[in-house]
Amino acid sequence: MSFDLGNLLQNQVGGVLSQFLTANGENAENSSKAAGLAVPALVAGLVKHVSGGAGNASSLVDLISGAGGQNLSDTVAQAANGNVGGLTELGNKLLPQFLGGNAASVSDQIAQESGVSKAAAGSTLSLGLPLVLSALRGKAQSDNLGGSQILGLLGQQQGWLSSALSSNMLSALGIGSLGGLFGGLGNIVSGFGAAGATTAAVGGTAVAAKSGGGTGKWIVLGIALFAALFAFKSCSDKKGTAPSESAASAASAASGASGTSDNAMLTDIPASGAFAAALPSSAPADSSASSASSASSASAASQAAAASASADASAPAAQNSANARVVYENGVAKFYFATGKNDIADGAESIVADVITAGKEGKKLVISGFTDSTGNAKSNEALSKKRAQAVKAFFEAQGVKAESIELRKPETSVGAQGNDAEGRRVEVKVEG
Repeated sequence: MSFDLGNLLQNQVGGVLSQFLTANGENAENSSKAAGLAVPALVAGLVKHVSGGAGNASSLVDLISGAGGQNLSDTVAQAANGNVGGLTELGNKLLPQFLGGNAASVSDQIAQESGVSKAAAGSTLSLGLPLVLSALRGKAQSDNLGGSQILGLLGQQQGWLSSALSSNMLSALGIGSLGGLFGGLGNIVSGFGAAGATTAAVGGTAVAAKSGGGTGKWIVLGIALFAALFAFKSCSDKKGTAPSESAASAASAASGASGTSDNAMLTDIPASGAFAAALPSSAPADSSASSASSASSASAASQAAAASASADASAPAAQNSANARVVYENGVAKFYFATGKNDIADGAESIVADVITAGKEGKKLVISGFTDSTGNAKSNEALSKKRAQAVKAFFEAQGVKAESIELRKPETSVGAQGNDAEGRRVEVKVEG
């Protein structure tokens, strides 16, 4: 059963934001509307940020449950008592991290939909972000939630956000569709779960190894190294995850079982963010020949795993497990869609950055949609139009003015025969 995070946040944060706006001269009804828009917009921004990769997820988890968010404790109570100066300053620092360049667009949309001034809407976002993070931190602490559970909680909010956010607000946030957004988040949550499961399994093996001796210890180390290799591969198969992190955790557990020269293995596997704390900083010396041999083998294994991860990382960044992807080649941006869907692949903005820049400079972006060569032609044409409109909304959300975008039907709108993916694409070319 999903948890109603919207109700929790509106109760804890919405009232404080509404009170803040009213105290600053805004109409009470408009203040309530603005608060009701700011909270889900901020949560959607957090989901988008997390879907960008495992590093983003780790930073958010640290703010919500780790030492990085210690200054967020009790901020809701502080704001309710009128102590908001330091909080809005904190929010101004955090907004670029979680909303990127979309904060101004979201602020304008809140003002437009609620009736408060643009300045008041901007202050609402600045104050609202640390309050939302504080409320999430309180929830994580009271329920003893781990990283994957925190991300899973966010992953349950698609229904709430769908009803709370208008299409214009989603565009302001730079979100093409909530379906694609939460699909990306699902991959990140799975990556966290895989890393935790691998670490737990290897940890149990390490404990068993400590109670044994002789060759059994090295057999256990071999099993642990295999688990680390598996973690590299399985996590790197998921969009946005960092395989080195889960492998580092597994390697750490193995090191505890076998002795210190296994530290050589740890130095070969980079760790970052919240996972770095899992690595031991030092261990006792072991001068035995068998330990040195084990360290050498472990280092070789970790290097092979790193090579595997590097190879996997060469895949296009902007793609979803459902085959939605974006490529940019020969000056043409191509948006490919999953069958029957018009969800834009996560991370598209980084792939088509040059096209976005050209559009912002006033050059014309020509968008052309193609259709599948199989199935109902009328339905295919309607879906193609929706996809083209979704791409148009995507570029507008990135700051390209509508007058710089043209929807143009291609001379041949049907994709290549025998290649259905080509019929599920939208092309964007720069003119002028």
